[in-house]
Amino acid sequence: MSDCRRDAGVLPAPLLPTTRDARGAGGIRLRRGRGITLRGSWLLAEAEAILYTGSLMAETVLQWASSESGTNPMWIEDTDRYRLTRQGRYLSAVFKRPHRVLSTCRLNGGLREDLTHVANHQSCEGVAHVVREAANAGHGLDEYHRAACAVGGLPPESTALMATAANMQCAVLARAEHADLAVSVVATAGVLGNATRAGDPAGWHEQRGGSRPVERDEGKAGAATVCKRGPSNPERTACALPAPPEAGAGTIVTLVFINQPCTPACLVRAATLATEGKSAAVLDLRMPSLQSARLATGTGTDQLAIAAPLVRADAGDWERHWAGSHNTLGELVGRATHEAVTRCLLLQNGVCAELRRTLCAALGRHGCDESTLRELARTELDPPDANCFEHNLKALIHDPLTAAAAYGLAEILDLVDVGVLHAEVARESILNQASLLAAAVAVKPDDFAYFRDVLQPCVNLAPGRLAALAVVRGFEHKWTSRR
Repeated sequence: MSDCRRDAGVLPAPLLPTTRDARGAGGIRLRRGRGITLRGSWLLAEAEAILYTGSLMAETVLQWASSESGTNPMWIEDTDRYRLTRQGRYLSAVFKRPHRVLSTCRLNGGLREDLTHVANHQSCEGVAHVVREAANAGHGLDEYHRAACAVGGLPPESTALMATAANMQCAVLARAEHADLAVSVVATAGVLGNATRAGDPAGWHEQRGGSRPVERDEGKAGAATVCKRGPSNPERTACALPAPPEAGAGTIVTLVFINQPCTPACLVRAATLATEGKSAAVLDLRMPSLQSARLATGTGTDQLAIAAPLVRADAGDWERHWAGSHNTLGELVGRATHEAVTRCLLLQNGVCAELRRTLCAALGRHGCDESTLRELARTELDPPDANCFEHNLKALIHDPLTAAAAYGLAEILDLVDVGVLHAEVARESILNQASLLAAAVAVKPDDFAYFRDVLQPCVNLAPGRLAALAVVRGFEHKWTSRR
């Protein structure tokens, strides 16, 4: 695809396969199609749908899907440096020239220059699934790696293989370019099973024989300590529940390909930008951590591989030395990663910005969820009003101004937790925003002062419960005149 010029992050015209060309077995030539627009974030399943439903002859489709091994993987990206394909539960890249690879893989990971493949695969379903391959191949990491590589047709000695519960058919390829630089990021992502925030209390501690659950008994000698931060929701900030096991659902896996050689230090810096891009995507969607009441920055099992070709002296190559956010390489890595992860979360988890615009998305991590709202409605309202509240709860939760007020309250709670808002103003700020939330639910913004008086006796409630009470009182007042 090197002959197709793209603005960074945008694929302006579709690329459809024609016939093989002189680049050798499996090579393809691309032509521009009509009537279809593909953006830089290219859903791989959508690409397949375009290929199979467009006005292409069956022979052309078969040429696109064929490979030397006789199997039929989907060709995702084919460059002079690597070929990226997907087949079944496997997404893999085979290098056409030596690459320097930095990865988090426990086998063949770290910094390597002898790998022939990097790959990602679905090793299990997200929930309630025992991995059959692990049982069949034995219980060791080496055995599983070899068995999984065998299934995927990958050489175990030279493959960095990552694992996830995410579906490879939800993978997204995002590209960004500037001048002679091009970055491709293919990602799979899920955050509903074990989203965490950097620094959350951990649930596992690695020992010589493997990982063991962390004991959180503060009174026991040698037990891990938990730092309770902020007054907004200490009981949840302290991580009441154990972390999911390492094999639990929810993993963000990113494979990053840079088209120019990079020094080892540059690859490490690029990896930090890929991590920042991933975290920014999760934060932009205001995804909650499942280990605390704070916003998530990723999951507990995220993995990364980043690759760049080695220098060829006879080709006049030179190594890039920096990939910070002040230069273009860092920008491309961060932007492509952010785009790929954002789209993946929509495909795998049904999470997108529009669907995060709800009351409970904003305050659920602080305890203002549907069950709490129903409970308070039953205790605070007359039975007919409580019944009406429950039957209309979904519409109430999705009301845009209610969601806006709820996110304002969530932000205040976060700022209190980190100390930006000091304790002397915390209670008043929370009360004021809860009153605005009640006024939004009531569709009576001028009644802010009234709701402040109503809620002030309850200001010592946990913030999530105060918010839920504000919603209930606001709904009650919506259909009554001020008393």
